[in-house]
Amino acid sequence: MHSLFKKGFEISDSFKLNTIVSVAELSDHDMIYIYHHLKVGSMVQLKAAGTNVKGDLRYQVSYKDFVLGFVTLGETVRSIYENCETIESKIVGLQKQKFLPINGIDISLQATKMRMVS
Repeated sequence: MHSLFKKGFEISDSFKLNTIVSVAELSDHDMIYIYHHLKVGSMVQLKAAGTNVKGDLRYQVSYKDFVLGFVTLGETVRSIYENCETIESKIVGLQKQKFLPINGIDISLQATKMRMVS
């Protein structure tokens, strides 16, 4: 496998990395007021919120100016997003019980290979 990269192969122009992450701290913010508006496919915004103790990136997850919670991006995807202040993302999973607020949200982060143009 390592010999392939030594021979000059590179990532395809159509390369897309799709990462699914869970939103943490759901019950600490505004989610309880707007959970009935959230559905699979809804767009959310991620805003940079610093780093945690290990140096992993933290992003605040918002839906129409309401804070839902936070996501932490570990070292495997940190290098892709470390220069991004805001990221658009899509909800791909909701966990809830009947008549209760949502107790889990999964969102999809998509990274596409882009060429630098000078």
